[in-house]
Amino acid sequence: MSGGDNRAVVQKIGWVAAASLVVSNMVGSGIFTTSGFLLENLRSPWLLLAVWAAGGLLAIAGALSYAELGASLPQVGGDYVYLRKAFGPRWAFISGWMAFFAGIGAPIGLAALTCMEYMSTFAPVLSVQGHEPLFEVLGLPITFSAGQAAAIGLIWLLSGVHWLGIRAGGRWQSAITLLNVSLVAGLILGALFSGSGDWSNFTLRVPAAAAQTGPGTGPMFAVSLIWVMFAYSGFNAAAYVGGEIDNPQRNLPRGLIAGVMVVVLLYLGLNVVYILAASPGELAGKLDVARVAANSMFGPWAGALVSLVISTCAVAATSAMVCVGPRIYLQMARDGAFFKAAARVHPRRGVPGGALLLQAVWASLLICVGSFDQLLTFTGFLLSLFSALTVISVIVLRRRFPQLERPYKTWGYPVVPLLYAAVSMWMMAYSLFSRPGESLIGLAIVAGGLPVYYFWRRRAAGR
Repeated sequence: MSGGDNRAVVQKIGWVAAASLVVSNMVGSGIFTTSGFLLENLRSPWLLLAVWAAGGLLAIAGALSYAELGASLPQVGGDYVYLRKAFGPRWAFISGWMAFFAGIGAPIGLAALTCMEYMSTFAPVLSVQGHEPLFEVLGLPITFSAGQAAAIGLIWLLSGVHWLGIRAGGRWQSAITLLNVSLVAGLILGALFSGSGDWSNFTLRVPAAAAQTGPGTGPMFAVSLIWVMFAYSGFNAAAYVGGEIDNPQRNLPRGLIAGVMVVVLLYLGLNVVYILAASPGELAGKLDVARVAANSMFGPWAGALVSLVISTCAVAATSAMVCVGPRIYLQMARDGAFFKAAARVHPRRGVPGGALLLQAVWASLLICVGSFDQLLTFTGFLLSLFSALTVISVIVLRRRFPQLERPYKTWGYPVVPLLYAAVSMWMMAYSLFSRPGESLIGLAIVAGGLPVYYFWRRRAAGR
């Protein structure tokens, strides 16, 4: 087994491209759709900002922890590499298994579909909603439309871009991320300086009749934090290409932390704009909260602008996940725990072409499964589990391998990693209690990977 051998990877990217991966992976549709439901729960604009700020602090805590891991183990593969070192190959395999089938494969498809749905503002034929199933397979409806075909085309186009090499892909990622940040920042600044917002909206609350009934403010804040943390997921994206970053001991921590800080500022800025644009009562419970706010502040034409912004963010998010996913499967295949084709690396470009191809095929198949978005709900529990395990790896590795070189050490250790892990565990416990069915299905995905792991182990041992 070649394990962490990355000698075939020759191309390198800098910290700006690494930060671009982080920003693109984080800024998806969540920030444009979640705040209306959060306001319905929390009722107060200040609590809305507080929960987004709390989520940002947790994302920073996670990034600080991943920065130490990435600087100490500068290989491609991210969580897979860190868990293999800290807890052994079994947990590493399960994390990769979950990533391929749900954690990365499904979000790639969903991000591509999100792009087409918002592009349907300009070309209605691209809408991916409301299509009758062609047939069913194991109870899953199979649909196909022009929008789904375009989403599949987008996945293969972006796979082709990243097949050209990490440098070409890094330049593309930096360019699309710069465009997204410019559009979102322009939207924020335009709203702040237009003079058409109403600061008195911050003194208002969602009327009781329009608010979500349920437990008190404390539990509601806790539930809202779970939603917010899903919007902040992806803060670790640059860690997956650690072995392809120039001087990763310095540039990987810089890329992770800079990327997360940019996203926190964008998220807080957008939420300020939402409140400026419309009263909390008008925003509460709205899925298209960004569009509602833009229409209220700038007029009907602004809805098209928001659709364009979300579409470009979805393209960037799809691209970032297309880039990072194959690095996990590459390491699994090198360990004899995945299809052999996934270990094939282009001799000049250093691209895991086999893994890139397998990922594109799987994501394309998921595009046609009309209800596959449910898979994201099932795996939300698992994403919290494995990110918490990875952050705990910082503590485990310090105890088990004190001699391991650590060019960067987590600020605030051990409080910072323990805080992130504790909140993640709490979110999992709450999810298991409040939505046991979906959480148990997530655990079933883990259990389903165990026999596959032992099969691959026996197969590798018999070579």
